[in-house]
Amino acid sequence: MISEWFQRVGSSVPRGFSRYFILELLKEKTYTGKEIIDYAIEQSNGIWKPSPGLIYPLLGRLLDEKLIEETKDGRYQLT
Repeated sequence: MISEWFQRVGSSVPRGFSRYFILELLKEKTYTGKEIIDYAIEQSNGIWKPSPGLIYPLLGRLLDEKLIEETKDGRYQLT
C-alpha cells in the first residue's frame, strides 16, 4: 500500500500526511504510538521515520478533536 507510494515520492512527506496516515491506520485496528511509528518505517522501507516528537503530539491533537480515543491499555482507536 504505502510502500509503493514512498518509492514514487521518496522521503518528502506532504504536509498533513501523518494525520491522515494515522486515521487510516486506525480504521484497521488499535495501535500504540510505538506501533504506529514502527508500521510507518516498515511500510516505507525505512524512507519515512516519523519521530515520537511528531506522532505523540499529533495523537494528542486527534484526542482533543475527539477523532480518536485511548483505550485502558494505552492503544488508540477511532471514535
